Amino acid sequence: MTRNASLRARWFCETLSGLVLGVGGVTCALGADQPAVEFDRDIRPLLADRCYACHGPDESARTTELRFDTKEGAFTDLGGYQAISPSNPDQSEMFKRITTEETALRMPPVYSGLKLNSEEIELIRLWIEEGANWQSHWSFIPPKPPVL
Repeated sequence: MTRNASLRARWFCETLSGLVLGVGGVTCALGADQPAVEFDRDIRPLLADRCYACHGPDESARTTELRFDTKEGAFTDLGGYQAISPSNPDQSEMFKRITTEETALRMPPVYSGLKLNSEEIELIRLWIEEGANWQSHWSFIPPKPPVL
């Protein structure tokens, strides 16, 4: 099963579980074996491709103080709200901006020519909902032998 197909299956199962929660709940076998969304594997590449032009490490190209290339920047207090509010996508300004229908507020900006598709938006939502775990770049994480 491809990553996109597994995300769709997980979304369907979570939605179905939510609909029948009052009837005793549903166990979702489709999403049970799916790994959690991993920042370094799933989210960092999206941010690097779609967000770093304006919110990244290049000081001369950055158009705002908000940064998504550092943990401190992504989770900083923005005057009573956060760009990323762990476990709460609806309170995360980033998620609001990538899902808004209002063209002037939509991120990435329309003029950039960059877009997030619905599966990428869902992946970001799941990551935030799962606690927005931020990992160091893979090159800074000591390797661990696999469990045999």
